[in-house]
Amino acid sequence: MSGRCILVCAGEFRPMNIEKRPQDFVIAVDGGLKYLMECGIEPDFLLGDFDSLGEEFSDIVAKYREMGEGHFLQLPVVKDDTDTMAAARLGIRRGYKEFMIYGAMGGRLDHTMANIQTMVWILRHGGRAFMLDVNTRVTVIGPGVFEIPEDFEGTVSLFSLDRSLRDVTIRGMKYEVKNAAVPNDYPVGGSNETLPKGGSKGAYYSISEGTGLLVMTEKLLNPHH
Repeated sequence: MSGRCILVCAGEFRPMNIEKRPQDFVIAVDGGLKYLMECGIEPDFLLGDFDSLGEEFSDIVAKYREMGEGHFLQLPVVKDDTDTMAAARLGIRRGYKEFMIYGAMGGRLDHTMANIQTMVWILRHGGRAFMLDVNTRVTVIGPGVFEIPEDFEGTVSLFSLDRSLRDVTIRGMKYEVKNAAVPNDYPVGGSNETLPKGGSKGAYYSISEGTGLLVMTEKLLNPHH
């Protein structure tokens, strides 16, 4: 499937451009509906327990409820899945492999961690997810090669979500390594930088074993110097 599954959640959200292509599938995840309304984007699907939506959205919720199960799913308040996890399951069931997740960082740390774990689940079910903010892109990578987007300029940090990442190789960045280990109890992978000339063209990270969290922060070069 060529389209992307776009999840807009109820975490912190700063106004930004959310591009909806014709083949994309947009899910309003509970309170994320109000962010989509602010951006002028009509979701394809509305999902959640709706504990974070005010009465002013009751007519919209009723509209999607009437549209039926192809566009609406109300979840119980007491459940094992978070609303974002339920949305990820829906996207995977519909055949989507690329997930763009907005409104999933900031605010409550436990919600952010839950969303990171949701990205791990997506990766292990054959997909790739990105959490996006105004100047931050976060993704989860597994064994293989991850190419840094050519339009990216800034700081890249890699953290282990397993006991250790094995055979980590970094090329095209300020700090390069070959066949290194990145443990989960020491932040040795933090604050790498794209090159001042050429940006991130040709830059990549590869690992042979483990699951890592990759955080890309735009134009945050040497802020501590």
